[in-house]
Amino acid sequence: MEIIVLNNQTLIDIAIRYFGTVEAVLAIAVLNSISVTEELIPGQTLELPNVDYGFQEVVAFFRVNKMQPATALTQDNNEIIEGDSGIGFWIIEDNFIVQ
Repeated sequence: MEIIVLNNQTLIDIAIRYFGTVEAVLAIAVLNSISVTEELIPGQTLELPNVDYGFQEVVAFFRVNKMQPATALTQDNNEIIEGDSGIGFWIIEDNFIVQ
């Protein structure tokens, strides 16, 4: 089966939508000779493997509800994420107060 990539879709989004699990990411990448981390281009076509991972209830959920996951982080929506924040940036008793 061949699909057309939508805006902000990743291989994980496609794997979950069409196979119900992220386990399909590697098979999709190999079949299409791309990296599992490759940024997909809207309109790009991808061939999907003919494999059933046993998660048809998840696939049916997306199909019945006409949902297409699209979770890629882009420059446009990168502003949503705070800059230097999180445990990797915090300093105890400076900007991370222990009570």
